[in-house]
Order: sequence, then C-alpha cells, then structure tokens
Amino acid sequence: MSNIKVAVIGAGVMGKNHLKTYKTLQGVDLVGVYDIFPEATQKAAEMFGIKAFSSLDEVAAAVDAVSVVTTSVTHADVGEFFLNKGIHCLMEKPLATTEEGCQRLINAAKANNVTLLVGHIEQFNPAVEQMHKILNNTGMIRSLTAQRMSAASGRITDVDVAMDLMIHDVEVVLSLVKDKVKNVQAAAVRTPDHASGKDYITALLEFENGVTANLTASRITQARVRTLTVTTDTNYIDMDFINQSINVHSQGRMPYVNQEEIPEWMNYGLKGSVEQLFIPTNQPLQAELNHFIACVNGKATPRISGENALAALRVLWEIQSKLGFTNSVAEKMAFAAE
Repeated sequence: MSNIKVAVIGAGVMGKNHLKTYKTLQGVDLVGVYDIFPEATQKAAEMFGIKAFSSLDEVAAAVDAVSVVTTSVTHADVGEFFLNKGIHCLMEKPLATTEEGCQRLINAAKANNVTLLVGHIEQFNPAVEQMHKILNNTGMIRSLTAQRMSAASGRITDVDVAMDLMIHDVEVVLSLVKDKVKNVQAAAVRTPDHASGKDYITALLEFENGVTANLTASRITQARVRTLTVTTDTNYIDMDFINQSINVHSQGRMPYVNQEEIPEWMNYGLKGSVEQLFIPTNQPLQAELNHFIACVNGKATPRISGENALAALRVLWEIQSKLGFTNSVAEKMAFAAE
C-alpha cells in the first residue's frame, strides 16, 4: 500500500505540532503546509523541509488527507472544501462554530465517502482509554466531576473558556455516560479583572438516566489541573489527564466469619483499598494522527465522528446560553491560523 500524502492547513502552534508529528509516522508522506499568511507558510515549510503551498486548490491537487488546524470560524468552509474534493479531513476541535456548519461537514463527509475525524485529543490519552475499559466492566456510573484549570494563555484568544477548555471534558463525559443530557445549569465567576465571567465557569449536567456531571473550567487559576473523578455504585475512580494516571478506590466487607470476630473499633466491618493502575504512557497527538491514517486506509472508524463532536457542542452551546454568552468568534470571518 502506498503512503498517504498529507498536508497541514494552518501553521500556528498546533499546526506545527501536527507537522512535527506527521514527520515521525510510518505510512505517511508529509507533502506540505498552507497558511493564509505566506510568511508563516514559508517558515513552516523550511522548518520541516516540505512544500509551501500557495492555495487550497494547490493542496487539494497534491494530497489524500489534511489536518485542518485553523481558527474555529473557518473550519466549516475549509473542511467542506476538502471533503467535497474527496480529501480525508482531521478537523481540530471544535468541529465548527455553528450547528449549520457542523452539519455541512458531516453531510460532505458522507456524500463523498471520506473520513471526518474530529481532534478531541483527550480520547487518545491512555488514561481516558483505560477509563472506558474500566467503566465497561464495573458498576453503574452515578456521578462525574471534571476540573480543567490553568492560568491565562495568550495562545487562545478567540473563544471563551467553555470552548477553549470545557469542550474537552464535555466530550469525554458524554462518551463515558452514553446518554442524553436533559438539564443544564451553569454559573460564572466574575472578578474586577474578569467581569465577563468568560474565564471561569462551572456547569452541572443532568442526564436522562439520572447521572450527574459537574464540570469546572478556568483560565484564571494559578495551577494547571486536568482531572476527572467518577463515582459508581461499586467504587470511586480518580484520573489525572496530565500524569496519565488512574486510582480506583473500593470498599467492602471485612472477611470475618462472624460478627463476633470483628474488633470493637471496627464493628461496622468495612475495609477500603486503593488500586493504582499501571498505564503505559503515550503521546496523544501521535496516537490521534496514527488513528486518522488508519481510518484513511480503511482499517479503523473515526473514534470521534462528526456526530459525536456535534453532540458535545450542543451541550456546550447550552452552557454558554445559560451564562448569557455569545460565541463572539462566530462574528469573526477572517481566515487566520491558530
């Protein structure tokens, strides 16, 4: 089988990460890069020893697949352009900024029988992969709590903290619970320096099956936190996205033959245990791009489909609506790299 010819659209920070990673993959020919800023295109092309494309049409004529790593508002137009030309697309999250834009991409992928994979990279975190396995073999999920917090960053300025950070946890939680959200509540922290409240928000999701999820996202917290905890009817599981680690806390009856053997100071007869799982670490972006190439070759189906990504966005838009936010990025129609 011949190598898959790939280009990256967008030469910003994340675009360069894609370029660097594609260079390491087997079965891939990294052909070139395109950005609307010619100087950015040229610099990235020289850095990775690839072609500097001058237009999207030129890219489409030379490749089998692309990573679209541009500003969110351009995703629908850029992705639809390539999908309608039979080019497989990895779309960085979010899929698009509107329902209509998302549907255009989903429909174009189906109409042209090509891969549309959405870059929710946490699904390729080995801890998240392990969490899926655990929850398929344990008791019923009762509640989840996710925290994704850090200090302000100058890299993402076109979206609020919900679209920047919380979208990751919304998508992961939906994939674990596998049910519809029936109720959404949300609150924002407003300070003199952050009066809009768009940099620290908390949301409570209630699912139709009775599961609840509490999510917090912050860009004003002076520590980097990426955690998810799950309470089931048999154990409590805490996961750290950064350390790629999981601890499973369990509680059960002490193995006494009869109640008379239970020490007085433990007459309730319970014991607790904590199991720290061994999880082989990996580089999630490398795993994601390998999965994308496998999908292109027909050896896998997209782990995060357009429909999955749209479901997460619908919940996120409801959170933003509860807070009175408007997605200002949707009003910015300039095509610029992230």
